[in-house]
Amino acid sequence: MTDSIALSSLLTPLIEQFNPKTILTAGETAASCLQTDNDTRLQHLATPFTQQQLQHIEAVDLAVISHLTESIDKPAAQAWLGTIKNQYAPHVILISHTELATNNQWQFTDYLAMGFKHIAGTEEGLRIFSYAIENYQPKRDWLNSRFWANPEMYDKYRW
Repeated sequence: MTDSIALSSLLTPLIEQFNPKTILTAGETAASCLQTDNDTRLQHLATPFTQQQLQHIEAVDLAVISHLTESIDKPAAQAWLGTIKNQYAPHVILISHTELATNNQWQFTDYLAMGFKHIAGTEEGLRIFSYAIENYQPKRDWLNSRFWANPEMYDKYRW
């Protein structure tokens, strides 16, 4: 029980940063860290994770997920996590046990490739990753029409 209390203390400031109105928890560790019996903001998905269970949820502000990378194979976990990120939640917190996830061929770079940032780690081998759509692709100042089009040169020269 002290493990979930320590994990809750790590997650609390991160959750407050996102200021969610609705939360989806998936997995037992995520549910125990956010266990508030009368919180109407919560939806919960239990393991085993399948694509079919995603058809019955509503869009949320924040998803807190645990036991995903450890419980199903890597391609299915990537598809499940991609569906959550792209269709249901603009903010995701992923809790992963690194040794168990390695058994399913997950490496640290796989999390980064999906747009997650490493936030913290615990002595029990858990790693906390965060995904926020607003931080995924920072706006670049060179990516605008000023650098790509020359409207003042239209109809002056032919190539």
